[in-house]
Amino acid sequence: MSRLSYTLGRKGQLNYPGISFVSKKCAESLLLKDAETHHCFFRTAGLHNHLSHHILAAYDLGAPAGLLQKIYLDEARIQRPIISEEKDKAILVTEDNWVQYLGNPSAYGSFVKFFAEQIEAFGSTTTLERFVFDSEKPGAQMLARLMSGALHPLIIVGYGAEFANDTLIATGLAQTAVHDPVDSRIFKFQDIKGMASTSKGTGRQPAKGLSLLEILRQVYDSDILRPVLPYDPDALINARMKAALTGGRAEEIVRICSHYQISETAGENELKAKVEEIIWVATLLMAATGKVGRKPRLDFFLMHIVTSSLFLLPIINTLKKTAHRADILQSYVAVIIHLLLSRGRPRINPELLMSYTDTPRPPLHVAPSKSALGNPQVDEDYTPWPAMVEDVLYAPDSHVVKTLRTLLFAAQHYGDTPPGAAIGTFRPRGEVIETHNGTSKMDGTIFSRAAGLVMDSMGWVTHGQPAGEWDRSALGWNAAWDSGD
Repeated sequence: MSRLSYTLGRKGQLNYPGISFVSKKCAESLLLKDAETHHCFFRTAGLHNHLSHHILAAYDLGAPAGLLQKIYLDEARIQRPIISEEKDKAILVTEDNWVQYLGNPSAYGSFVKFFAEQIEAFGSTTTLERFVFDSEKPGAQMLARLMSGALHPLIIVGYGAEFANDTLIATGLAQTAVHDPVDSRIFKFQDIKGMASTSKGTGRQPAKGLSLLEILRQVYDSDILRPVLPYDPDALINARMKAALTGGRAEEIVRICSHYQISETAGENELKAKVEEIIWVATLLMAATGKVGRKPRLDFFLMHIVTSSLFLLPIINTLKKTAHRADILQSYVAVIIHLLLSRGRPRINPELLMSYTDTPRPPLHVAPSKSALGNPQVDEDYTPWPAMVEDVLYAPDSHVVKTLRTLLFAAQHYGDTPPGAAIGTFRPRGEVIETHNGTSKMDGTIFSRAAGLVMDSMGWVTHGQPAGEWDRSALGWNAAWDSGD
């Protein structure tokens, strides 16, 4: 590999206390080792290497070097070498032939070298914009590849952008290149970019177009986007994703998502507001789609919307062109809807999420001494985040760490949002109508409530609870709940 910078050139978005010179150097060394020796898939079936995800999420939450080493050793043992077969050594990706190797996992190692050379010569921003957005090569579809694989390529590129690590951006682009693209029919927004802005409704509304909560409302109201029947409990995600675009559904996704717009002169505030909307909706889709009176379920694929949403701002800030920033956001929203349909179109219930505690605690409690000012066993004296962060660092599943990191970021930035003040709480009309039942009651505590749900479902592992499992039932279908809890 070209000797790109492997240092973490920028602090993470959380930069939680506990980060040290030693842990930083350890993380950098482990990330480089992973990039140079491991494939992006740990199985030929396309299951993703999460080693760099886990190390960086834990590092940004203050994990010490010893724990980072243990994370590496635990996950490195299942990885495949970057070049798995002898014949793959002959693959040489170049400026002239890179398109012919797209979608070929055997070319991953050569793609890493190719994109490392491009970044070394032209920088990460130019390389991203040239290959993902501006390539006129027939069949490249790099934006659709970036959004594929449950958003894993975007996550790696996002980590590289967040921490200013060129090596991660090179591996992220290589991972993008070897993925098959998402069906690009759902990205055809060009015909509606000149549409007039939406008139202002009650409460906070986007600068242009419809709010994401309103987009979601229209998805739920669409007869075309009804769940594909019959429900098959054994269907794999690829089959569900394919079925979710049949019967005119791809065209309906485009029609609805075309109303999600970004101003041609969008500045920092508008772009931050767009990401804010996405993080709110992502949290609702993961944590507010259960059933009243039933054990909570956290869908494995909807969870990936939460974990990937944290990287939108770093990627947007890496890109120079407003059109490319708009492409990322619009395409991402289309993928959200596609994933939602593949899970049976589960409906959000904000009141259900607000019914969960906003002061989640680990299962073991220690009474404070008499000299303490207040009692953390009393809700009004208790802050839940330190206990959750301390425990989640030791979770064996990187997804749990990543999910909590996103929710902590959201709590930092949006936790003081009062009831009814989330963007799109109300429909874009003159009268006061909620976009969804209960949106006017939800506030910034949804992030601590969702985090507590994650900890209770996935296990407080340092307090004696076993690690839990994500739900894969496709909970949007009513029949998915017939098997009980």
